[in-house]
Amino acid sequence: MNQPFPARLSPFQAPWGLLEGLGTGDAFFSSPAITLLGRGIAHQRRTADARPTTLDNAARELFDTARARGHVDPVIMGLIPFDHADSARLFVPEELLRAEPDTSGARPATTPLDTAARSITPEPAPEHYCHAVDSALTLFDATALNKVVLARSLRVQTGAPIDAQALLKRLVSINPQGYNFALPTGDSLDDTASLVGASPELLIRREGHRVIANPLAGSIARHDDAGEDQRRAEGLCVSDKDLREHALVVDAIVAALQPLCRTLNVPEGPEVIGTDRMWHLSTTLEGELADPSMTSLAVAAALHPTPAVCGTPWRDAHQAIKSLEGFERGYFTGLVGWCDETGDGEWAIAIRCAELSTDHVRVFAGAGVVPGSSPRAELEETAAKMRTMLDAMGLDYEDDTTDTTA
Repeated sequence: MNQPFPARLSPFQAPWGLLEGLGTGDAFFSSPAITLLGRGIAHQRRTADARPTTLDNAARELFDTARARGHVDPVIMGLIPFDHADSARLFVPEELLRAEPDTSGARPATTPLDTAARSITPEPAPEHYCHAVDSALTLFDATALNKVVLARSLRVQTGAPIDAQALLKRLVSINPQGYNFALPTGDSLDDTASLVGASPELLIRREGHRVIANPLAGSIARHDDAGEDQRRAEGLCVSDKDLREHALVVDAIVAALQPLCRTLNVPEGPEVIGTDRMWHLSTTLEGELADPSMTSLAVAAALHPTPAVCGTPWRDAHQAIKSLEGFERGYFTGLVGWCDETGDGEWAIAIRCAELSTDHVRVFAGAGVVPGSSPRAELEETAAKMRTMLDAMGLDYEDDTTDTTA
C-alpha cells in the first residue's frame, strides 16, 4: 500500500543540521529562504532536452505520478543544463526534510579539506582561453554580438572520491547566505557523482504571485588588505565596462519578465555585494505574475540562459561559446533548485561549483567579455572565482601565465 509522503518539517533546530543527514545519492539545497534535504529518489525524469515545454511536461508528469502513488505535497528538485539541447534531471525525493531560515548567524563548524591532487589540468589551457577572449573581441566589430560569457575548467585527478558532505559543510561555513547545493548526477543510487557548489546568484524565486530575480554581472576579485578591498568595491561601482556588462544582463531579464508580470519593480542602478572571493554588481527585481498558475520552474525556463551566463544577443553568444570555449559545460551555468506543487520554488544559477566523480573533480568559472575587456583580466577573474571551490577542497593552483594574488 502506498505510504503518505513524509512531513516536510525538519526535526533539526538549525538548517545546517540537515547537512548531517546528507548521504550518497541525496540532494541538498539551501538559500536565505529555506533549506531542503531530499533523501533518495522516488520518481525522476531525465529529459531529452531542456527546452521550456519539455521541462514543463516532465514536471507535470512527475507531480501526477507522485500524487497517484500517495505522495502528499510532492516537491521536485533538479538540475537543468546550460544548453537547451542537453538533458535535464528532475526528481521527487523519497523523503524531504525542510528547515526554515537560520537567524542566529551560526555556521557549521568545519575544517579545511585536505585533497590530494595527482594532477591539475586546465581545460582549456590559459593561453587558449586568452585567445578565445581575443577572438570574441573581434566578433564585436564583425557581428551583432555585444557580450559573451567565456568559461574554463580545471580537471583535478584525485584518485579517490571527495566527501560531498564535508565539502558542502565547508562551502556553507564560508558563504552561509549563498545558494548552497549538492545534487546527485550519477546513474545509480550508489554512484557518488554529484554537483556541489555555493552560488551567489538567484535566477528566480516564486512565492505565490510574487517573483524575485537577482542578476549578477560585473565582478572584481577581493583583496586581503581591507583598504584595497574597499577601493576595489568602490571602483566596481563606477567601472564603465562593468556597468555596461551589468546593464545588458538586467535589460534582458527585464525584457523577459515584463510579459510574464502584471507589475515589475526595476531599481535605478545596481548595488555591490560580496562573497568570500569576489565583489559583484547586483540588481534585485521584484514582480507580480500575470498568470498565477505559472510555476517557478516555468519562469526559470523562460529566462534561462540569461546574458549573465551566455551573452547577448543570445543566439550569437551561444554560437560563440560553442566555437571558442573548447569544452562542454554540462550543468555548469545551468540551474539548480526546487519547485513544489503550488508552483513556489527557487532556481539558482549553477556557478561556483564542481562536478565530483569517483577519481576526479572538475571546477568551473566564467567571465563576461564585452568591448573593452582584457584577455588577461578575464583570465584573472576566472581564476579568482575558482578559488571558492579550490580553497574549500584545500587545493592550491595558479595559472602559469597570471598572478592571481595581486
